[in-house]
Amino acid sequence: MKNTLIIITAIIAAGFYFDRKPKVIETVKEIETIREMTPILVKPNFTFVTHSIEMPVKQKPLLVKPNVVPLEPKPKYDFHNEMLKGVKFFEGFKHKSYYCCAGVKTIGYGCTDKKIVNLGVITQDKASALLLNELRSVREKVKKEVKVPLTEYQLCALTSFTYNLGLTNLKELINSPNRLNDGNYKSVEKIMPLYRNAAGKIKKGLVKRRAWEVSLWNGEPNCLITH
Repeated sequence: MKNTLIIITAIIAAGFYFDRKPKVIETVKEIETIREMTPILVKPNFTFVTHSIEMPVKQKPLLVKPNVVPLEPKPKYDFHNEMLKGVKFFEGFKHKSYYCCAGVKTIGYGCTDKKIVNLGVITQDKASALLLNELRSVREKVKKEVKVPLTEYQLCALTSFTYNLGLTNLKELINSPNRLNDGNYKSVEKIMPLYRNAAGKIKKGLVKRRAWEVSLWNGEPNCLITH
């Protein structure tokens, strides 16, 4: 009986042994299967190459100065002084009263003020002072009548013209159709020389004076006619 129990026990133990082995093998297979299914992540051996990227530079436009020939500026003149010299030259100084070519009683440098003329005589210094004051007055009258911009030499030319011929002739010169106050600057140098008559005759002195005034109007008083 004892031997029978030992044999049975041995058989049972052997059964346990053989039952466990397949399980171990199966477990190992499961592990191997898991290993086969799980991917292996390998960090790639990257070699980074750095390059310096140059961004395009926004260039400023190159300004090229055009090859322009500058206009030659007019010489620097004291136009007021040039006008004064011209008026004195053409008027001439007379220390005693006289009648001009137009029949008007005059004294000094073309002064027609009756209070001064009636004195009969005048010194050159006083005549010069009177001329300066009268030219200033005439200048302001010209500025009032002319409606367009004037240069200094243009203003001086019209001042001389008005001093010689009066405000009525100035208005005619600048206010007729297509004249200065209409913006036609060229009309002055065309029409001004026509004011050359006195007592119904063309006077050489007036022809020369108008030519000088036109030169002053054009900013070229160096062509003063003194002969």
